[in-house]
Amino acid sequence: MIDLRTWILTALTTLLSFPATANLDDRLERYLAMSLEELMELTITISTSTPQSLARAPAVVTVITAEDIRATSAGNLAELLQSVPGIYVRASHFGYRPLIHFRGGNANQTLLMVNGSPMKDLTWGFGIFWKGLPASIIDRIEIIRGPGSALFGSDASGGVINVITKSAVGVNHSEIGLRHGSFDTSALSFQHGDHWAGFDLTLTGELSRTNGHAPLIQSDAQSLYDQQTGNSSSYAPARARYDWQNHDLRLSLAHGAWRVLGDYTRHRDLAIGLTGGGLLDPTTRASDYRRSLQLRHDQEQLNDHWGLHAEFGYLDLGYHSGNGFQERPPGHQVGTTLYPHGVINQMIAHERRWNGELSTHYRGFNSHSLRLGGGYIWQAPTRVEHRTSDPQNPLQLNDHSGTAAAFIPQHRREVYYLFLQDIWKINERWELTSGARYDRYSDFGGTFNPRLALVWQTTPQLNTKLLYGQAFRAPSYYELYAPTSHSQPNPHLQPERSETWELAFGYTPMRNLRLGLNLYHFVQQDLIAPAQGRFANTGQHTTRGLELETQWQASEALRLAASYSAHYQEQSPYRSLFVPQRTLYLRSDWSLSPAWNWNLQLNWSGPRPRSDHDPRPTLAANGLLDTTLRYAPNNRWEFAATIRNLLDQDAREFTGRAIPNDLPLPGRTFYAELRYRF
Repeated sequence: MIDLRTWILTALTTLLSFPATANLDDRLERYLAMSLEELMELTITISTSTPQSLARAPAVVTVITAEDIRATSAGNLAELLQSVPGIYVRASHFGYRPLIHFRGGNANQTLLMVNGSPMKDLTWGFGIFWKGLPASIIDRIEIIRGPGSALFGSDASGGVINVITKSAVGVNHSEIGLRHGSFDTSALSFQHGDHWAGFDLTLTGELSRTNGHAPLIQSDAQSLYDQQTGNSSSYAPARARYDWQNHDLRLSLAHGAWRVLGDYTRHRDLAIGLTGGGLLDPTTRASDYRRSLQLRHDQEQLNDHWGLHAEFGYLDLGYHSGNGFQERPPGHQVGTTLYPHGVINQMIAHERRWNGELSTHYRGFNSHSLRLGGGYIWQAPTRVEHRTSDPQNPLQLNDHSGTAAAFIPQHRREVYYLFLQDIWKINERWELTSGARYDRYSDFGGTFNPRLALVWQTTPQLNTKLLYGQAFRAPSYYELYAPTSHSQPNPHLQPERSETWELAFGYTPMRNLRLGLNLYHFVQQDLIAPAQGRFANTGQHTTRGLELETQWQASEALRLAASYSAHYQEQSPYRSLFVPQRTLYLRSDWSLSPAWNWNLQLNWSGPRPRSDHDPRPTLAANGLLDTTLRYAPNNRWEFAATIRNLLDQDAREFTGRAIPNDLPLPGRTFYAELRYRF
């Protein structure tokens, strides 16, 4: 296989020799070209599946635009989401996976979609080896803070994220990009738009590799076990390795109202660093893949009153732990049983999903806009292999494939759903959106989730929204069927449920200044958690919070933004300790000249207390400062230099007691980027 560095060298030689055919009179889009007034009138679809302005959307919605992505020179979706009030992206010690939390909730209460298609699989959420999405393939991101099950179904309790890729919106030019930086990170990205046989064709992709952040782990879970037993088999102190390679390729073909989207992503040679139990694992070299195909037909104007949306989707994915997770290191001993090669856990899982949806949009009623639809989802593991070390003969592995001891059985899940939504324009100042969705699951039954949103243009400068919604999370196959050393499954689980009230204000005292205040009351019920060694629907938990945000266009060349989020959880066994209760985000974008742009960002996270049974001191607050300087001398070339954690702060991610010193985050890192457009 061609090494990525060879790809980059070849691409660089090619673009340097490419003829300069672009029109020199065209100006590169200004980073601050969109005024705040234009931003609030930006058309979005995530809140109702119907195009609406951001200001009038019946939800608390944030949009991350292409200009935001370019100005911050973000490399990954996780870096972009840190700017959104109410969102905290936590780095998991297992594989350094980015876990997305909304408003103090758990990461499994976040619905992530790509071009409207959910990313979540049956067992592992976004994927056991998920690394986020390359920023180079993203056109924009639409985010709902709050429940979204009335439109989107399961997992939309805390919030909804829809990533819209460049392939989905189409591009009318070609571009190649190179990125290199700390941890020997290299990436080659490209996009191409063309017309072919009557079709609009878009191809985007990124090939990347990194040695990854390698934090020093002074003590791990095995260290604690060794202290209790008098053994010395732990790898600690040692560095957790998080290197990996990634391929991300996306193709779109569009003709009239029809569009076909095809995606392929793959990770290989992926090191997990630490196991889920918090033990150093230097041996695992894992891989995964994800292939999807979507066929869509969107015709908003069949005639004066009717519109039609039809969608068919296919997904095939697989995970392979390679030579297996090393759950315990070589030399581990339990009683008189010695594991000379350690305790090995090999897993292979493949999954397939088919889905179809049909909806119609009717505008024939006075002041009302109705949307009615339904769909079907079929989802099942198609191949499961599972092998673990044999306690009777530690030199061999037991094969549990096809037995009740396998980590998941090959049960299928079928979902039928119906939804109805009405947007009632009461008058020029009042608009009421009401909707509901009913989902019927083959493994636990039905769930009904309504929502209401009243939007009031209180004054020309003040916008008020009163929002109510219910949501649910379907139990995962891990909770339903997977026996582990920590907890046993429960095939009789019911979904988690939530109820949210929100009051949101948007105030624009002048054209160049916008203020926002959101207050919410978030109640979770039937939470799924281990109880007496087995997963069960347990109790409920309440979170109250606020989000403050402001944007100020100080001048044509300078924009300032800030947000502050705080949530207050009741003292219960279900409160999330992994997420800081207070976060602050500050940002400035300064166009030094038409060719130069300087971006500065600060992400501050408040202190995090421990549980009552954890004697460690409170995890200290931290503030990470990032900066990007971008130079675009014409409409063909762009250069950028980025420094993350500019002040080289010793910041740490909250972990359980298995890693006593928590997970160190990267120190100061450097990245350089070059883009050529033709």
